[in-house]
This record gives sequence, structure tokens and C-alpha cells, in this order.
Amino acid sequence: MTHEKAIRFGILGCAQIAIKLCKAITTATNATLHAIGSRSLEKAALFVAEHGLPEAVRVYGSYEEVVNDDEVDAIYIPLPTGLHVTWAVKAAERGKHVLLEKPVAMNVAGLDRILEACEAHEVQFMDGTMWVHHPRTSKMKETLSDQQRFGQLKWVSII
Repeated sequence: MTHEKAIRFGILGCAQIAIKLCKAITTATNATLHAIGSRSLEKAALFVAEHGLPEAVRVYGSYEEVVNDDEVDAIYIPLPTGLHVTWAVKAAERGKHVLLEKPVAMNVAGLDRILEACEAHEVQFMDGTMWVHHPRTSKMKETLSDQQRFGQLKWVSII
């Protein structure tokens, strides 16, 4: 069996939603929380201390520092939606995989810019929607189960 290298995550901002992801990363066997950046070093340091995150987590006083950290593999962006395009594109340009909180962008043009940057720099893109518990999942299942529309589905691939 091959042993995979843990994905090193950097987080932009200290939003409340980031706490859940921090907990998930710190308990995962294939991921590690590497860095947190905020608009101030003090805020990032306080976030790490308040939530009992590992002392090894690098703390930065800007988002740019997290994106420029060569040891970060993937960037989680829980910032306000209006900042997503800017930071997702910067992350992709630095070769970081991108995990965005929803909604992904303010409009389709913004989403297109993010997807184009990720594709151009060969990094993965993912949004933070909780598929299993999201109402759209049951609606999609209902729609796809309509045999009058689709016949009997045997396989579905989401790419």
C-alpha cells in the first residue's frame, strides 16, 4: 500500500466557519493545518490559541503570506464572497489547490475566472457545499429519478 503525503492546508481569514474545517483537518490522517493568515498577525494568533490548534501552525498577518508559503498545498477561503475571485485566482497562480466557501462567486463571470485559473495552473477546485445535507441534493435525486425524463439511470458522474 502506498503512503500518501498529507495535504498541507493554508486558511485565509479567521471566519467562524473556518473552525469546523480546522477541526476536520487536525483529525484527518491525510491532511495537516499548516498556516492561517488574517488581516492582522494578532487576530490570526488569537484564532490559533482560542481554538487549541497545533503550535506548529504558521501564523501570518496577511492573506498574501499564506498564498506565498511554498509549503502550503491547498488554500481554504472562507472570506466574504466578494473576495473569492481575487484570492482563488492568486492561490491557483501560485499552484495551490482551492477550496472555497459558498457561494463561490458573485456571478458566473467570477466563477469562470476561478475555474480558468485553476485549469491553467493544473490545480483542483472545490466548493464547501455540504452535499449530503444540502436541499439541492434531495431535489437532484428526485429529478434524476424521474424515469419519464431520463429513463432508468444506471450511473451518474459529476466532473
